[in-house]
Amino acid sequence: MRKKLALICLSFLILFLATNIGKPLVAKEKQQVIMLFVEGMSFHDLEQLKKLSTVDKWLDDAGAGALSIRSPGSRTAANGYLLMGSGGQALYSEKSGTGYHPYEVLSSRETAGERAQELGGDQAQEVARSSIIFPGIFRLLTDNREKPYSAQIGLLGTVLAAKNIQVALYGNGDYEDIRQRHAVLFAMDQQGRVPTGDISTNSMELLRGYPYGIKTNYAYLLEKIHSERQAGLIIAQLSDLSRLYQLSAEMDPGQFTRQYHRVLRDLSLFLDQLLVERKPHQRIVLASPAVNHVAAKEKALLTPVFIWGEEASGVLTSATTRQSGLVSGLDMVPTILSWLDVPVPKGLAGHVIRVEKGNGLTALQNQVGEIHHTYATRPAVLYTFVMLQIVIVGCAVVLWWFGRKREGSGLLRLRRGIRLALLALLWFPALLLAESLIDWQVSGAVVLGGLIMTALVAAFWQEAHALPRIVMTVSGVTTAILLVDGWTGAHLMRQSYLGYDPVIGARFYGLGNEYEGVLIGSTIMLVASLYERMRGGQKELGRENKWLLAVSVAMYSIVLYYMVAPNLGTDAGGFLAGLIGFTVALSRLEGWRIGKKGLLLLAGGLVMGVCSLMAISLMSDQPLTHVGRLSQQIVHGEWSEVGQMIERKLAMNLRLIRVSIWSKAFVVSLIALGVLALKNDRFLHHLAKDTPYLVKGFAGVIVGALAGLILNDSGIVTAATCITFLVVPALYAALEEPAQERCST
Repeated sequence: MRKKLALICLSFLILFLATNIGKPLVAKEKQQVIMLFVEGMSFHDLEQLKKLSTVDKWLDDAGAGALSIRSPGSRTAANGYLLMGSGGQALYSEKSGTGYHPYEVLSSRETAGERAQELGGDQAQEVARSSIIFPGIFRLLTDNREKPYSAQIGLLGTVLAAKNIQVALYGNGDYEDIRQRHAVLFAMDQQGRVPTGDISTNSMELLRGYPYGIKTNYAYLLEKIHSERQAGLIIAQLSDLSRLYQLSAEMDPGQFTRQYHRVLRDLSLFLDQLLVERKPHQRIVLASPAVNHVAAKEKALLTPVFIWGEEASGVLTSATTRQSGLVSGLDMVPTILSWLDVPVPKGLAGHVIRVEKGNGLTALQNQVGEIHHTYATRPAVLYTFVMLQIVIVGCAVVLWWFGRKREGSGLLRLRRGIRLALLALLWFPALLLAESLIDWQVSGAVVLGGLIMTALVAAFWQEAHALPRIVMTVSGVTTAILLVDGWTGAHLMRQSYLGYDPVIGARFYGLGNEYEGVLIGSTIMLVASLYERMRGGQKELGRENKWLLAVSVAMYSIVLYYMVAPNLGTDAGGFLAGLIGFTVALSRLEGWRIGKKGLLLLAGGLVMGVCSLMAISLMSDQPLTHVGRLSQQIVHGEWSEVGQMIERKLAMNLRLIRVSIWSKAFVVSLIALGVLALKNDRFLHHLAKDTPYLVKGFAGVIVGALAGLILNDSGIVTAATCITFLVVPALYAALEEPAQERCST
């Protein structure tokens, strides 16, 4: 009997160990991230790579996206690596050099390890014993010290080292006598060291038929990657494509094409072998720190990024961009740390990359193509538009100054032409947004020509209307299209020439400075024109007109909510500028006197607005925005960070005021306003008799423009677009026929 019981127990024990119940007893393998950096790869190269059957299926099965890298310097691979590894702004300097093994000879007198000991401090000897070192770390730190940003060079490596997670680095971009191991900028810690890896000539093969006679030793890299059991992060610098593009200008086109296809084929085979043997605990990332010079010349600057892991295929996104298919280089540090179950340090601008459902790789390529087209043609469209605005406003001022009391058929035709041009200018902001509805990729000249023709048609249609009706129509359409687009996902603003610029990473979501000024100016003038239409010429208010105040407050509140909401406009500077401009406009329209008490109330309201912004940002379930991070820094007493932020915003404003064409447009508008207000005729004084409420609205526009200038980085753009809704209607009214003018002294 005992033997039977023993046999039964033994059988149950064997079954227990053989089933899933026993699997938790097996040690779980540590998470591992493999970063493959294909230097010089652009979306054009991706299109060619996808044609290869060995890798096509893998690309379709990945999480795919476009990587935006906003470096404070030029768009080089070194700056790209540095930004991604630092999790923030940082600038590479050529004098800081590159990475080495300690035993590598730098000169006839010393090795890299000896140089590191010579330059380092107390930990120099320990650093020199690391597998890979960056002797120029102190020079790099010094070069980034006096900058309007807080560089955290080596952040990724330092955080991983603190958690005893090893980093391994392989490969290089060496050619001839030049050592180019810039991936060390991504992998190193704050002491300039990488625990393990091989960036020597072992990762290269000398082979004719490849750029500089050098080919990446993919077999060696595969062997090393598979043998790395301890490293949590493995980085491979793959530079065949970059070396080829470096030589392209000196090569026969046919030879370049042959080597190009050879390089892509080798890459596809390596990627196929690596993905076939990928383990469940591994995530593999394919990315590029910078595009090649050919793509850069074509302004196709977004680089492709692919992720293979636990997630299903789709498109990449993050809370940094809030756009499907688009992520930022700032997202790399928090993403890698989260994959390795390491807490993400506070204060980082980036967020964790995630995969969401998309329409496939072809749709992503089309999306990136549209972004690149808008970026490439934006200077031609916007520069010409602003120059036209300057010329038209300038001509209008000159014509009013010298021709206001003269008559003649030629002068009348000229006056009519300038007035039509002014009307067309008012329509441009709305048309630049609506243009995104058209699915076309044509030259900037064609786009501008279409916009001018459409604006002139609208101007001809409105020519016979009274000024209040004109202002109400243009302002109403502009305000409505901005709010509807903003509340439905800002799909038009993403592709608008006055909208976002994800290529340079200036803004990915919310309300940008250009349309911030437009929205403030158009909303104020919409309300002012409603007052003019309903109350103009009436000494006493009828009952039907008393609802205007409630309607105006409701309209201003809707716009302010859109500006401040974290999931809509996310525009703190716009909210404060709008609050000030709307308050001044409403007080003027209602005839409220702003004395000392009024100014104190306005200042108190502004302070309450700032406090409300901080509270909303900190309590919101949305990821932290710029205001949220600033609020967090103030709460934690990080005043040096706050000071650097203010310094950065001031520096940006001063720089743009000096170099931006928007500053010229703003100055010309101020001159036009001064001439109309201060010239002996004092035209605005007489215009106030004919259209008193429109002129009262002008006060809100000028205050809103100046507030936008002060409260925003790049505030000159806000001021220039906002003041257009004052200067253009005023000049349009000033250029009426002499018989209708009221310019007596």
